[in-house]
Amino acid sequence: MRTVRFRLLWFLILAAVTAACLPPVLYQSGTAIAAPRRPQAKKKAKPKPKLPDLKTPEDKLKFLAAIRSQFPAVRVGRTSTFTSEDLDDSLERYIARGTSTPFARVVDDETFLRRVSIDLTGTVPTRKEIRAFVDDPDPKKRSKKIDELLETDAWARKWARYWRSAVFYNSNAPNSMVNRQAFEDWLFEEFKAGSPWDRIVAEMISASPKRVRKRKAQDNGWEQDYGPNNFILACERKPEVIASNSARLFMGISIGCAECHDHPFDQWSREQFHELAAFFAPGKYYMTDQYDPSEKSEMKARFLLGEEPPASLKPDQRRVAVAAYLIYNPDNYWFARAYVNRMWNELIGDGFYSVDSLGPDKEVMHKLVVNRLAATFRYAAFDVKWLFRTITNSRTYQREIRTIDEDRDLFTGVRPARLRPYEVAASTRQLLGEDRNIERTINRIFDADPSVPQRDLEGSMQQALLFMNNGAIQRRLAGSGLKKQLAKIKSNDQLVREAFLGVLARSPNERELKRYTSYLASAKNRNEAIDDILWVLFNSAEFITKR
Repeated sequence: MRTVRFRLLWFLILAAVTAACLPPVLYQSGTAIAAPRRPQAKKKAKPKPKLPDLKTPEDKLKFLAAIRSQFPAVRVGRTSTFTSEDLDDSLERYIARGTSTPFARVVDDETFLRRVSIDLTGTVPTRKEIRAFVDDPDPKKRSKKIDELLETDAWARKWARYWRSAVFYNSNAPNSMVNRQAFEDWLFEEFKAGSPWDRIVAEMISASPKRVRKRKAQDNGWEQDYGPNNFILACERKPEVIASNSARLFMGISIGCAECHDHPFDQWSREQFHELAAFFAPGKYYMTDQYDPSEKSEMKARFLLGEEPPASLKPDQRRVAVAAYLIYNPDNYWFARAYVNRMWNELIGDGFYSVDSLGPDKEVMHKLVVNRLAATFRYAAFDVKWLFRTITNSRTYQREIRTIDEDRDLFTGVRPARLRPYEVAASTRQLLGEDRNIERTINRIFDADPSVPQRDLEGSMQQALLFMNNGAIQRRLAGSGLKKQLAKIKSNDQLVREAFLGVLARSPNERELKRYTSYLASAKNRNEAIDDILWVLFNSAEFITKR
């Protein structure tokens, strides 16, 4: 089987290199995949063609596109399908074998619209949008709404912010050396244009400094205003950090522990870590001895599955090689699986694996389902919108929220999840109007590592006190457009309904309606009573939670 796979991979790369007018010498087998021996030629060997420089991002993307066109999954994908219905049927069948817990019901239209709007665009629907959606008799309105949201700029911006946070959250790079906004804006344009995930990641991984003849002492050749460069700059241009973050973010494998010693809980060795880091070195790369720091060993670049490029490759060529190994090796299922698992965790509240823990020895729930979903993502040419569309159209995504304590009950309902800081800021802006100071404060206090599983995220006292005690927020709430509209409504019933729609994007239930209308009826000062209702709804956990 390994020989068959190798021949397939060799044919793939050879064809891609030929298509890109590059010599096949770029790819050689590592120790994990043995190359078949060829008989020695009697004739004098022809000189190997010189490998041209990959000087520009366009050169690199052209080469990677040539490899992509020969990727077996692209051809398989023309006849392969995996619908939302297939996803539900598979999951429900496997889940039912392990638990007697009943599945949660599918949510109503109001709840669905708020949930999908936040998940896809980071914003909550307006009262007008809620009414129009609820009143629409079209049985396909949910699917149509998903398609509509996926074509908005807000969708591209929300996920650009997500990946900006994922890349920079633990970065120690000084602000003077990076441009976070340029990185986000580049991602926004890529998502807006419908660029596939493999191309986006390839451009980040293969980024390299611009070559200039005369360079100032402080000029390192990296243009931080060029968006893709900022992944490498966020890693401080350190090979070890680039290797660790590339494996973690794009393969879901946490190998950082192996920098200093063999991984204590997984199969990765210290040598494997530093062989991966060697891909990103500007020259020769050395591993310091574990016990004697004065001793160093030169390490040759080698990918985690064994692929080993020629030692003669220049640094920018090595980065293109590692991007190809990461994404297009048919044996490497981690790349697609990591993205699918991370997005599933964001949308459902739990992952099949723990985020960034997809190593060979890691626990997984419903492995066959995630494998098929990830494989079809590859077959769909890493089409991001296909994945979002498939998940959000499923019953699994549209179920009611449920607190889940046992792994066997995963995906019988959706775990309630805290909103990301930019989502809290967007909801606050829609209610209070724009205030940059308030939004900066929200982004700072609600900031959380997007790589931490939703089940492990917790709120803080600081977050609760911000909305309760911040004078600027209270003044803007009391003077908001919603407050002014509510003050004109004479019917207590209608006022409460409008308040709930305006703050929580849903209608009150019967118990809530009775409680709040009774409060209004007994209030001596109606204006203050309206302020109180808005304050209570605004400070509820529901306002900062995806339900």
